[in-house]
Amino acid sequence: MDRRWAGEQGVASRWTGRLLETEQRQFVLWLPVLFGCGIGLYFMLPDEPPVWTAPAGLAAALTLWLGLRRAGLLGLGVSIALLAVAAGYADALWRAHRVAAPVLERPLEVSVEGRVREITRSSVGRPRLLIDRVVLYGLPAARWPARVRLTIAPEDLARGLAPGMRIIAHARLMPPGRPVEPGGFDFRRTAWFDRLGAVGFARGAVLAVAAPPAPAWQRPGVIVAQWRAAISAGLRARLAEPQGSIAAAILVGDKSGIPEEATAALRASNLAHLLAISGLHMGLLTGFVFFTLRAGLALIPPLALRLPIKRVAALAAMLAGLVYLVLSGASVATQRSFIMMLVVFAAVLLDRPAISLRAVALAAAIVLALRPESLVEVGFQMSFAATTALVGVFDWLRARRLRIAGPGLMRRVAVIALSSLVAGLATAPFSAYAFNQSAAYGLPANLAAIPLMGLWIMPAGAIAAVLAPFGLEALPLAVMGQGIALVLEVARFFAGLDGAVQRIPATTAPVLLPIALGGLWLLLWRSPMRLAGLAGILAGLVWWQFSTARPVLIVAESGRQLGLDGPKGRVILNPKRERYAALRWLMADGDDAAPEDAASRPGFERGRGWARARIGRWRVEVLTARRPDATKTRALCTEGVLLVAGGLRQMPKGGCLAVTGPLLRREGALAFYDTGRDLVMVSAQRRGRRLWSGAAR
Repeated sequence: MDRRWAGEQGVASRWTGRLLETEQRQFVLWLPVLFGCGIGLYFMLPDEPPVWTAPAGLAAALTLWLGLRRAGLLGLGVSIALLAVAAGYADALWRAHRVAAPVLERPLEVSVEGRVREITRSSVGRPRLLIDRVVLYGLPAARWPARVRLTIAPEDLARGLAPGMRIIAHARLMPPGRPVEPGGFDFRRTAWFDRLGAVGFARGAVLAVAAPPAPAWQRPGVIVAQWRAAISAGLRARLAEPQGSIAAAILVGDKSGIPEEATAALRASNLAHLLAISGLHMGLLTGFVFFTLRAGLALIPPLALRLPIKRVAALAAMLAGLVYLVLSGASVATQRSFIMMLVVFAAVLLDRPAISLRAVALAAAIVLALRPESLVEVGFQMSFAATTALVGVFDWLRARRLRIAGPGLMRRVAVIALSSLVAGLATAPFSAYAFNQSAAYGLPANLAAIPLMGLWIMPAGAIAAVLAPFGLEALPLAVMGQGIALVLEVARFFAGLDGAVQRIPATTAPVLLPIALGGLWLLLWRSPMRLAGLAGILAGLVWWQFSTARPVLIVAESGRQLGLDGPKGRVILNPKRERYAALRWLMADGDDAAPEDAASRPGFERGRGWARARIGRWRVEVLTARRPDATKTRALCTEGVLLVAGGLRQMPKGGCLAVTGPLLRREGALAFYDTGRDLVMVSAQRRGRRLWSGAAR
C-alpha cells in the first residue's frame, strides 16, 4: 500500500513539474488579472472601506510574501498573487480619494461662472458645456464643484461660445443622477472619477465675461480644445452630413453632431465601435504611418543603407499616435489604445515581438494603475477582451504552425473574417450586458466595413491631416467622406434586415465574472488545463439565463413615473415624463418599444392626477399631484394597497404600504418583486454608502 501511494505521489509530482515547466512563462500574464481582481473587490464592496485598509492589506500581503518566498514555487506564487490583489485594491481606494471634489447636495437655482473646457451635444442634440474653475454665487467656496456640465436651450444661446472662454449663466443645477432603477447604471460613480460635481440647464442667456489669465500649465489644454472645435466645425462645413459629423468623431473624437438615425443604424449593425476612437483607429493610423514611411524610406537606397528605417518608422508612428491622442481629446478609451500602441512600437524598437500577450498584459497593467475605475467601464472590458482574444487565438495558430491557405486576397478576407468572429465572440457578453442587445449581422457588417476603414477612410484622413497646413486637404477629405458614406450604406443595409437586433434582458454584474475569468483561463494558459476555462464560460452563460428576473413595478425617484409589468410587456405611466428612465426600463426588459407605445399597453387605469393597477393580491394606487389631497390619501391607505405618492411629505395613517417623497429622496428609485405572498422592495441606494453616493463623504 505504501509503495503504491509513493508511486502515485511520484506520478503527481512529475505531472506537476511538467505543468509548471510548460506554464511558468505564463504566470506573469496573470499579474494584471490579479491586480484587476483587487480593483474589482474595492468596487464590489457594499460600503466605503476605511482608508487604512489599503496599507494594512499591502502590509499583510508583503509579510506573507517575505514568509513564503523560500517555501517553494507554490508558496511564492500564492504570496505574489495576494500581493497583486492587495495592490489593485489599494490603487482603486487611493484613486477614489485622490479625485475627491465637492458634489452638489441638492437641486438649486444659482448663478454659475466658469471656464468652458469642452462643448459637446446632449442625446437630443442640445449644446452642452463642460466648465471648470467654477464659481457658484451664494455658496461658500468650499462647496463649489470642480466641474459642472450645463445644457443650453435654445441652441442660439450657445452661438459664439468656444473652449477657453469664461462664461456666466443663471442655471438650475442638480447633483449627478442616481440609477433610474436598482442595479442600473450609476452615473454618480462616473461623475465622481470625472470630478463632475453638478449637472443642469442654463436659464436664459449665457454671457461671456473677462477671464483672468490661465495658469501656464493650463494654456496648452485650452489651445488644444480650440483646435479640436475648429477642426470639428471645419469637417462639418466641408463634408455633407452625416459624413462630416462622423469624420469629426473619427478624427477629433467629437460625436455630438451625429444624427440619431445614423447612430442607430451603426449600433444595430454592430458598427458603432467605429465612432469611438479606440485601438482600431489608433492601430490603423499608426500602422498606416509606420508601413508607409518604412516603405518610402526603403525606396531611397542612401537612407535605407544608413538609417535603421524600421526604428525610424516606429518612432514616427509613435509621434503620430501622440498627435492623434491630443487632437482626439485624450478620452480614457483613446488613452488605453495609445498605451497599447506605445507598448507595441516599443517592442519594435527593442526587436521584440510587437504583438504578444505580454504586450497586452503590460498595457492593461498601465491602464489599470493609472485609472483603476476603467475596470468597471464597458469600453475597457470590450477593448481588452477583443485584443486578448485576438492575440491569444493567433498565437495558438502560430504555435501549431496553422496558416490560412488560399490566394492572397481570399486569405486576407479569411483573416478579417476570423478576426471579426473572434472579437465579436469575446465582446458579446460585455456588449449584451451594457446595451441589452446583440447585432445578428455584426460579422458580415464588420467584414464589409473594416476594410473600408483601414484601406480608405483612415489613410485619407491621415493624408488630409498632413496636407491641411498647406491648404490641400480638400481632395483627401472628399475621398474620406465617400468612404464614410459607404460604411453608412453597409450599416443601413444590415440594420434593415429582419431580426437584425436581438434584445436581451438585463442581468446582474456578477454573471460576467465566470465568463471573463473562464475566457482568460482559456487564453492565457498553454497546457490542456486551459480547456477548464470553457466550464467557467458555460457556467456564466447558464447563470445569465436564470438571473434575468425583472421587477413587476419600478418607481422613479420623483414618484411621478412608474413602469408596470403588464400582460403585454412593461407599461409606462406617462410617456412625456422622465423619458430617459422609461427608455432605460424598457431596454433592461429587452423591449424595443418606444415609451409612447409602452404607455398604450393594458395595465394602468388612469385619471386626472391618479392611476390604478393590480399586482397579484395588491392594488397599486398612484397619486401624481405635487400635494395630494389628505382626505383622499387616508381613504386609499388600507390593507393590501401599495400607495405611491411622491408629493406626500410624511407616512399616511392606515394599513397600506406607502411610497412617499422622503422615502424616495432617501432611497432613490424603487423596484418591487412579487413573491406570490408579498411585495419585496429593493432601492437604488442598496449599493450602500460609497464616496460617490454622498453618504460616505
